[in-house]
Amino acid sequence: MKKIIANSGWLIALLLTVMNLWMWDSQLQFSNYSENNLKMAVLQLVHVILIIAELWLLMQLGRTLKRHRLGRTRVITTWLVLVAYGAGSVLLQLVWKNQFYFSDLLNAVFPITRNIFPLATAYIIAMATFPRVNELSEVNRRFLGKVLVGMFLVATVFYNDLWGIKDSQNVLFYLMVMMVGAAFDGIELPDHWRRFVKRWGTVTLLVTAVLAMLMPTISVTIHYDMSTANRFSNLSDGLLVLVALGMFLLQKNQVIGEHQILNGGIYSSLVLAGLPLLRSHYVGFAAGHVGNLGLKILLVAIIAGAVMVVGFVANWCLRRLFSSLAITQHYERWVEELPSHLMEWPAWLKKFCHRHWPALTVVGVAYGLAVISNLLMFTSWKVNPAGSMTFDNYIYLLTARQGTLLFTALLIWLVFKLVFKLVQSLVKRYWLALSIVVPLIIIWGIANRIKLITREEPILPSDVMMYQAYGNMLKLVSAWIPITGAVVYVITIGLGIYLDRKLPVPAPSTKRRCIWTVLTVLFFGSSIFWNHTDSRISTVIEGLGDHPIFYNQQDGARENGPIIQFLNNIDITVMEKPAGYSKARMEKIAREYQVVAEEINKDRKNSLSSQTIMFNLSESFSNPKRVPGVKIKGNPIPYILSLKKTTTSGLMMSSGYGGGTANMEYMTLRGLATANFSSTLQTPYTQIVPRLTKNWTFNQLFDYAVGIHPYQGVFYSQVADYAKFGFNRFYYLGSKYKIIDKKEIGKSPYLSDETSYANALTQLKADKNGTFINLVTMQNHMPYDTQYYKNYSKWLPTSVSEGTDKGTVATYTTGLTYTDKAVKQFIKQINKIQKPITVVFYGDHLPGIYNNSMAKDGTKLHETDYFIYSNTYAREHGARTLTSNTKVVSPNDFMAMVAEQTNSKVTPYLALMTKVYEDLPAVSINTGQNNSTASLQFTNSKGQVVKYSQLTKKQKRLWQDYKLVQYDLTAGKQYLYQLHMMK
Repeated sequence: MKKIIANSGWLIALLLTVMNLWMWDSQLQFSNYSENNLKMAVLQLVHVILIIAELWLLMQLGRTLKRHRLGRTRVITTWLVLVAYGAGSVLLQLVWKNQFYFSDLLNAVFPITRNIFPLATAYIIAMATFPRVNELSEVNRRFLGKVLVGMFLVATVFYNDLWGIKDSQNVLFYLMVMMVGAAFDGIELPDHWRRFVKRWGTVTLLVTAVLAMLMPTISVTIHYDMSTANRFSNLSDGLLVLVALGMFLLQKNQVIGEHQILNGGIYSSLVLAGLPLLRSHYVGFAAGHVGNLGLKILLVAIIAGAVMVVGFVANWCLRRLFSSLAITQHYERWVEELPSHLMEWPAWLKKFCHRHWPALTVVGVAYGLAVISNLLMFTSWKVNPAGSMTFDNYIYLLTARQGTLLFTALLIWLVFKLVFKLVQSLVKRYWLALSIVVPLIIIWGIANRIKLITREEPILPSDVMMYQAYGNMLKLVSAWIPITGAVVYVITIGLGIYLDRKLPVPAPSTKRRCIWTVLTVLFFGSSIFWNHTDSRISTVIEGLGDHPIFYNQQDGARENGPIIQFLNNIDITVMEKPAGYSKARMEKIAREYQVVAEEINKDRKNSLSSQTIMFNLSESFSNPKRVPGVKIKGNPIPYILSLKKTTTSGLMMSSGYGGGTANMEYMTLRGLATANFSSTLQTPYTQIVPRLTKNWTFNQLFDYAVGIHPYQGVFYSQVADYAKFGFNRFYYLGSKYKIIDKKEIGKSPYLSDETSYANALTQLKADKNGTFINLVTMQNHMPYDTQYYKNYSKWLPTSVSEGTDKGTVATYTTGLTYTDKAVKQFIKQINKIQKPITVVFYGDHLPGIYNNSMAKDGTKLHETDYFIYSNTYAREHGARTLTSNTKVVSPNDFMAMVAEQTNSKVTPYLALMTKVYEDLPAVSINTGQNNSTASLQFTNSKGQVVKYSQLTKKQKRLWQDYKLVQYDLTAGKQYLYQLHMMK
């Protein structure tokens, strides 16, 4: 029985060691427990036992690794096992949790240099170096062991981290403990010494255990906290090292568990238990079950045992697999050829580079091209990704965006491989293939830069489809650019042909060609899934550093580089095809709503084309007093609230919070609900509009249309989109149509609403006939710095939701007061103009400054203010105030509402929009989710969420018609244009 217990000592020690690796993780209650009571004393005692077991096992590892020279092949294989387990943990994290981070991948590939698991690193170092301990004399070995033990004792006495091992989670600590085992290997204690070690070892153990249990009380008494509670219960404690050494010496020079150490079973179990990614799951599982202290410890022990079993099984499987692979012999020969001494490495590396220099050249060129193409996206040497901090763009690129660079380099390398295979299949020329790819990538980068400078956006997939316009595009650049490019291309190809003659590279086998072709197709083909939110491919791509930015393609190109940003724009699933979509069905819908339009128009007298309509998107405008938990004294928007009482007004359900301006604008101009689109389509302005040859918008019902935005026009591809929408002019900062009367308020960086309305008034007065104006203001855009307005303190809220900053709310509210005054003056001015003018004023979304729960307050956080006002002249000529179906609306309702308010005739499409406005609840994304994958939500006039199942049969049929129309216009065959439903 004693023999069985003795032989299984390593198993118990391994179990306790694994438990000690986990027990004090912050996820478990043990590490956070700070009550000075019996429970704390028990935890301290448990900790002492676990520490002794781990120290003893480490000494056993040191003794075994000192006795056996395992060779370079075994050492490198052990490192590869660590890499394999690390890669497996990354894969498990991806498959199980759908999480992937570039840092985790680096941790897996470079576990030693990144110090991910110090114990495993120390084990590998010990394998390679500990056999050299045998070269020391016995006296020197004993002296080394005494010095190491003395170092632990000195650190314990002074309770200072004299040797950098206090936290015990570093390679030096583990090597020191293992070296103690190696140094004291071979000692046979006489009987009287064995009795001495047993007696005083027991005393030391008891004294240390008592001290450890009393230290919480002592710490609280002296320091009034638990800062020194673990003085005698940590791995580097000298007294516990002595106890473990005593147990080690009492073994009569017998190595317990030597076979399990040598075959890698113990190492495998420790790695599986200690890798951070895996450890977090074990600990997380234990933390989430069982509250009782004893049961919690038992659960940790059970999980530790299960991991040990998996570790031994995995080790056995890996050994069998490795021994059966044909490549094993090649691997072993390659390892044996590695240098034995440090001074031999330069010659070996030189030989390796000489042998593989063509491949290394391609890798280096691919990485260089990745850097160059990404740098070309910057128009300045400085970049401020954090908003307040500025970096040199190349420093930022080479440090913070290394994952993106490597991924881009991989894509370029695969392009070369594909071209190489195609060229070699014809003429078998290696350097010619490279000379074809390199100029193409450089030209691609330069072309993107030219487009960034001229159009403020990179090349998009929609540009590639515009091959008819390539000739006109070349006219936009200086003639010397394409000529120089052609000359350089010819010279480069000539250089490639020359190198193929002087330095020919053997062609790869057909099998390799097929493999590289398949890999290239898979990598580039995966881009059709990159925007599938929550998909594994999307997770990996984002983990590598891809940040899909669609609202600002220019920033997207700078962040991701031109190649990745181009691929980001490929994966566009517009929306799911509704049931029953066909040409016949669309013909039926067109006929039905032609009849509806004729019925509506019987009572309408005016034409929209004779009206002047202005859609006014007021940036982030929404009454803060509606937000749950926010209380503000006074009324920041008295005029607008009073105006809402006398004209068509209510609340608009926004499909965004803290952002989404372009989507609200898209809904108002096209009448299409973004909630119907696929989750891969986050910004229609940049993902749909450029792809479609026809994009009907409300402004096309007018003879003249103007867009005004007192800010840069680069966002959301507005410049290009407004042109496709048929706007005659677009006024923005930097356009040839100048923004006038530029005024800012205080220290705010944005032009005021007064400026916006001054520019709108200029257009209203200048145009004699019917006009459409789309005004997008900027004054109340984030951030809301308390330095902006001197009088912001007047609007400091008396209370806010927990986590909401009062100063930020006050600054935002102060901005609203200026909006209120500007609107008042604007309404006064348009009432003087003798032509029919109707203004649709609406806030696009709430500012993202409220820390409320979206699940609880989501509906309120998506309600913005709106009103539709017709000037005096318009009211005198048939305009009216709407009184029904106005309390809660959607942005896509505005075109139908303004047609009704101005008593204007409608097209079949506007007839459909009128029925949607009148008969359906307001539509938006699910306000409890507020993200790109949020589901559809209906909200009734009382602000209550209505489920689709609660709609009547008539409403469901109407909603189906609406979805069919939206699909046809954006993702289908666009039959409705042929059927004249839009006119």
